[in-house]
Amino acid sequence: MTKIQDLRGDSRILGPTNAKRNVSQVTKIARHHSATTTGDVWAFQNHWNGTLGWGTGGYHEIILRDGTVQWCYFDNDVTNGISGHNTPTYHICLVGNGSFTAEQEKAFEERAKAAMQRFGLSVNDVLGHNEFSGHASNICPGINMNTVRERLRSGNNLTHDQIILVSPPKTSGNYVGKLEVFNELRLGTFRIAGWLVPQNGAAYLNQGYVFWMDADNPNVEIGRCKSAGIIRDDVNAAYGLPSGLRFGLDGTLDIRKFAGKRVFPMLRRTNDPNGNTINGQTVDIRFPEYVLTIPKR
Repeated sequence: MTKIQDLRGDSRILGPTNAKRNVSQVTKIARHHSATTTGDVWAFQNHWNGTLGWGTGGYHEIILRDGTVQWCYFDNDVTNGISGHNTPTYHICLVGNGSFTAEQEKAFEERAKAAMQRFGLSVNDVLGHNEFSGHASNICPGINMNTVRERLRSGNNLTHDQIILVSPPKTSGNYVGKLEVFNELRLGTFRIAGWLVPQNGAAYLNQGYVFWMDADNPNVEIGRCKSAGIIRDDVNAAYGLPSGLRFGLDGTLDIRKFAGKRVFPMLRRTNDPNGNTINGQTVDIRFPEYVLTIPKR
């Protein structure tokens, strides 16, 4: 797996001062090069802010020469990668000037596929800077994008865990939830983890639970687990919530007595201490698109 430096929400990162976007607005992934032989986000920020006067950087992700990824901005941040095209575009930059390392290309393939999965995009939605209208004379990204897209088509698919990790958040009313883990943690134990946070001034619901639901009878519960309150300040920052709030969810279930059942995950916040529904005080987000079969052993 590619090494990732997650700098999203880090106070050292420039801004962001641009207006936010809804993630559903993202329709393109742009590949860039830095047009330098060296550099990283800290070097580039000096140019963006000191020379150009920007309050937000150019790229969501920067891939260094050794393949390390600096993940700088959240998906709902609008960065300054391509004039006139920034609101609907997710920007990834490789450090280099028309020449890139094998480690960088491997990282780009992984990160582009992860972004495609999150935004529901195809290989044809991955474009070079100079493929956007009004930018044909630009030499960026310094590579033939037909070659890049062919690599993306022929490369290996994401693993189950990677697909879950990069899956997009879902909205239910004034709550947003994200599934991050759904797997067999160890022999006989399934795990669900993610987060579920309020938006638009919605009331905080005090209890967090994860559920395993019957994929063949979707309203039937197989099991549930109460989650300890987990601080997720990366999520709090992304959704404009105070730091220290405990909206992270994580739970496990001994599934051995349910062998052969097909299950999908559900996240719940409620004010009921036992995890049951209370009218007007419960939010569920279901993920029936992700199904695991409990093995018979």
